[in-house]
Amino acid sequence: MHDKQAALLPYTGNRRKSAQGRRRNRRADTLFCSSWQKWKKNTLSPSMSEETGSPAPSSISIYIPIVYVVVLLTTLVLFSVAHRRKKLSKLVSMKPIFKDNYQREMYLQLKNQTEPKVNDKVLKAALIRRGAEAIRRMIKLKEIQQYVNVLYQRGSIGDDVYESFKLQSKLQELELNELAMEAESFKKGWAQTFFPVCQEVTINEALRRRLNSLEPIKESLDHQWLKQVAA
Repeated sequence: MHDKQAALLPYTGNRRKSAQGRRRNRRADTLFCSSWQKWKKNTLSPSMSEETGSPAPSSISIYIPIVYVVVLLTTLVLFSVAHRRKKLSKLVSMKPIFKDNYQREMYLQLKNQTEPKVNDKVLKAALIRRGAEAIRRMIKLKEIQQYVNVLYQRGSIGDDVYESFKLQSKLQELELNELAMEAESFKKGWAQTFFPVCQEVTINEALRRRLNSLEPIKESLDHQWLKQVAA
């Protein structure tokens, strides 16, 4: 009997030691878990609430997206304004294809004159002269358009010349639209017959310039003929 008890003593002692070790491990685990929960709660701000199980409210302010949108829109507006100013300054610095339009300036000066007031017939004649000059310039642009496109595709002319040509074409289109409105302001329906009259004036002026250019040639030939006869 005593031998059995003596034999069981080491086993019993081992069980007691293992039980005490398990209790110590549980206590250590409990202390570690509680410390971990406190640290996580204080520093990491868990996304799920322990009591309700619902997501914790976000700490990002609602003004941050608004500020981001405002900064983005301001940047886009500033970039657009700078780009337009640069483009406008480039267009202004371009050398025009034609010289100053004196016919247009004359018509505007007569129209704005108040004392003495200009007669409507004089204004109509000035408007026809202005229209004839606009049609002449438009015809010139149409004649060289094909050559400009070919030269630009081959690289013989630069972008500045091509952009200047396009700008001049748009300006002439605006000029023709303004002439149509001015003609309608004098008499309703006059714009339909106004441009044919301006075209006839343009053709007559071209023929007159052609004839005037022949006068020096005629004089030179007469002088040479007189020399040959005298010899």
